[in-house]
Amino acid sequence: MIEIRELKQAQMHPGLLESFRHIQRITDKYVKKGNAYELVRTDEIRQWNAEKRIRLSQYLCRQADSGGAVVGAFASEGRLVGFASLDGTLQGAADGPKYANLTMLFVDDEWKRQGIGRNLFERICLCARDRKADRLFISAISSYETIAFYFSMGCTDAKSIIESFVDTEEDRYLEYALKEDMR
Repeated sequence: MIEIRELKQAQMHPGLLESFRHIQRITDKYVKKGNAYELVRTDEIRQWNAEKRIRLSQYLCRQADSGGAVVGAFASEGRLVGFASLDGTLQGAADGPKYANLTMLFVDDEWKRQGIGRNLFERICLCARDRKADRLFISAISSYETIAFYFSMGCTDAKSIIESFVDTEEDRYLEYALKEDMR
């Protein structure tokens, strides 16, 4: 049984991600060529060390403190097995949609492919709507698996690039239209 709940700053601490397992082996990724994306072979490994886990915990704390949201997925013994976050800033043209920035979404390696990512995404969308956002902006690692997940959730390539929300130039920029009837 997995419990999904929004975390408050007081529930976050430097050891929050201490037992969180995350090693991402990327064998295929999207690379932008002109106006299109091409899938290319690669061999990359992204892994968190102890220092990165502490920095990420502190970052999540700042997200919650700045009016954003942090949602956690907890196993029955209370262990964090997934999380998603948004910052507290909305961006967009005065006459256009307001974008919230989905800053992170991760599921512990041992808990993947059990619907946790989908549940976290749905819950963070509710948080974004509560903050009056019309869309999510996602600066996503361009791995095939990551992009396939977001597309399966209904995301599309971003129509507007929110420069202050961009993590790296190598990311693929996506967006998700939040629905009025999400509650």
